[in-house]
Amino acid sequence: MFRLLSAVSFLFLFACQPGTPPAEQVAGDWQGARWEANGNPVTDDPTRVVFMFQPPDRYAAVFGNQQEAGVYRVNDGRLYTQADGQAQIMVRFDRPDPDTLTLQMNRGGRMETLVLGRRK
Repeated sequence: MFRLLSAVSFLFLFACQPGTPPAEQVAGDWQGARWEANGNPVTDDPTRVVFMFQPPDRYAAVFGNQQEAGVYRVNDGRLYTQADGQAQIMVRFDRPDPDTLTLQMNRGGRMETLVLGRRK
């Protein structure tokens, strides 16, 4: 158990090193793997959600048949996105391992968690 906690702590510290440029913390292509609201699965298919983050500040997203593109920034565990011509939104994020990005968001008062896996 101690070895597991040590390994997880090391990965967490490594992923959050201050030397990592903020935009690089979410850089890459990500696809939904699990989506929950208040701890229960969401009826939407999470695999239809795709995010592509290109440093230093551009992103594109696909939600089924919907697409958007815009700018993003990262600050202190928060991901700010602003689709072209839209208002800025913010979600909290976590990187429990190099191939997982977890987004925690409040959609209309409903707490949701979207777990994304790195696309290969």
